[in-house]
Amino acid sequence: MVEAPARALDGSKGWDTRTMRRRLCMLLVAALIGTIALPLVPAPASASGSITFYGSGDGHGLGMSQWGAYGLATMGWRHRKILTHFYRGTRVGTATPLPSNIRIGLTTQRTLVHLTAQVHRVRLWIGAPLSGRFVGSIRPGDTWVVRSTRKAYAIRDASGVLVGGHTWGAPSRDLFLTYADAGARVFIPEADSIWYDGFAYARGTIEFNLTSCGGPNGCSERLIARLGLESYLDGLGEVPASWPMQAMEAQAVAARSYAVYAIRRYGIRADCNCHLTDGSGDQTYIGYDRESGTDGARWVAAVAASRGEIVTYGGSVIQAFYAASDGGHSDSVQDVWHGGDPAYAIPWLTGVCDPGEWTGANPWKAWTVSIDTATLTGRLRPYTGPIGTVTTFAHIARADGGRIMTALAVGTTGSQTVTGAELRAGLGLPDDRMWINSDRIVKGQIRTAYDGLMCAPGLPASPQTAVPGGAEQHFQSGGLYRNGHLNMTVWLRGVLDGEYRAVGSAGGVLGVPVSRVLVLGNGSNGTSTLATASLSCVCERIDFAGGRVYWKQGVGAHALWGPVLATYLHVGGAAGSLGFPTARVLTRADGGERASFEHGGVECPAGGSCAVVPG
Repeated sequence: MVEAPARALDGSKGWDTRTMRRRLCMLLVAALIGTIALPLVPAPASASGSITFYGSGDGHGLGMSQWGAYGLATMGWRHRKILTHFYRGTRVGTATPLPSNIRIGLTTQRTLVHLTAQVHRVRLWIGAPLSGRFVGSIRPGDTWVVRSTRKAYAIRDASGVLVGGHTWGAPSRDLFLTYADAGARVFIPEADSIWYDGFAYARGTIEFNLTSCGGPNGCSERLIARLGLESYLDGLGEVPASWPMQAMEAQAVAARSYAVYAIRRYGIRADCNCHLTDGSGDQTYIGYDRESGTDGARWVAAVAASRGEIVTYGGSVIQAFYAASDGGHSDSVQDVWHGGDPAYAIPWLTGVCDPGEWTGANPWKAWTVSIDTATLTGRLRPYTGPIGTVTTFAHIARADGGRIMTALAVGTTGSQTVTGAELRAGLGLPDDRMWINSDRIVKGQIRTAYDGLMCAPGLPASPQTAVPGGAEQHFQSGGLYRNGHLNMTVWLRGVLDGEYRAVGSAGGVLGVPVSRVLVLGNGSNGTSTLATASLSCVCERIDFAGGRVYWKQGVGAHALWGPVLATYLHVGGAAGSLGFPTARVLTRADGGERASFEHGGVECPAGGSCAVVPG
């Protein structure tokens, strides 16, 4: 199995509890990716001097969507069902033995670190925690400062006095912090690469390393939390602790799986002397702030309820990528990061429909960003080079879930292919699941029906349009047509949909549907109370506010309406003497209407009565 890139990750696995989202940092592939051979159409041109992006989702779109898990949990899905839905072909179960401890990089390249003891004392040691050389004890409320020098630590107490009257440690003799009593914790303002406010820690020990000692300014400091795996999970700030319990349990299992995979696959990383870092590059670890924060006990309970559970594929733990929001459909790893190259496919990172995304609480289910062409051109210039002012995009190739893989940026003096990741990074967009100058986001009750079909109609091919009595939207496979009065949405596809669209669909003479597709013949694939001995055919019908469409195998689909339909029904309809229509209603030379059938026709002259013409 070809693995996803170990470190060239989007890093966007989370939604934070303070800002309703995390901005997501994409590491871009340097080479441009060639356009995939798909049906390609240019984005509609903008006449306003700006280009508008209509998007959904926030993140790389791989694996589990956190907001999708939220929505599915509110629909009654259990955490194991949520996980095996997003990670295809996997199993969720308790595995032993799991790694007992983990090392988490808290901060690096520091010359100064502040340590504030809270509730009880914390202690510092050189060489080893507890058994090493004792440095001192920080009283609750006091702040000590640890400064890196050329080859040692200069530690000053709350009064600014150099502790011990000398420096401590060396690059080969680390400094350690321990918690003297139950309930003790330490607040470190520098250990926060997420909001830069600082976090408190209370589990395990904290290790200080001196690194980069060869420079003119001496060494810098690196801090690593050393703690148990489950204690680490207790401190994750990936989702709000107020979320449904099953969504949080799914998050806990995904996070545990990601951590176990990292420990087993990569061990201690040389760049950080850790297994994982605490920010958006891996998983958001906020220490004791999670446990002590609002509803923190609920999160800890979710971790405990799923204790020991991991996601496996073929018996091995998976690298469980997740993102804040997938916009309604995740995508496959080979499309997101490898330009559609099937050699990089991973079975459990295959795109799936996400019916949990369309929840009112999700701020990323639909977003709109407009950028003037001058600003857009400047932001994309690192990727396009000098091609003049970018006015539109063409040849847009998409992954199955809708994310842009490549697009041709069309400028006033040239054009250049850019990747979806480059568009997203250059323009600062939440996701590359977006449509350009055309709002094709699936919304409202049509979205409800679409999700109920598990995205079977495919990607949207048009914006959603309001029509008398309802709404409609076209897709790769057919269309969804909404009758608001009947609270009914119908998926039409194939020849029935083709005929309906040919006469204007819901905005045309037929209007909105008033029935679903009805099976007429007893030879059809299905049964119907409409089937009779005289209809031994493969045939169907659908009714609309202003007419009907009939279909019979070998004859085709044809629309009927007005006086022609009324006359046809008066003589028995499809079960009568005329049989099925062989053409839709046509206009006569005198302005009237007519239609042909298997065994005759109906003629409705202008201003006159309709007549049945035997075949």
